[in-house]
Amino acid sequence: MFVRTASERDLVAIRALLVETWHATYDAIYGVERVTAITDDWHSIASLKARLTRPNSEFLVADDGKRLGGMAFAAATTDPKIVLLH
Repeated sequence: MFVRTASERDLVAIRALLVETWHATYDAIYGVERVTAITDDWHSIASLKARLTRPNSEFLVADDGKRLGGMAFAAATTDPKIVLLH
């Protein structure tokens, strides 16, 4: 695996990875329907695409050349003391 900057061609795989991990982590807590609603909103292709061009941010993926094994997103906020990290 190597880490590289995410691109638009990665978005479908990133979404699939996020949906899978969110359901595995949160279904027992919030229920399948609620987790689906969250991932449909937060992890939509449009939402992920917006992160690619967000100023003062970095969107990374772990890639083995065949599949993505992870992702990370960090962005500065308007408060200089706060940085988002996903």
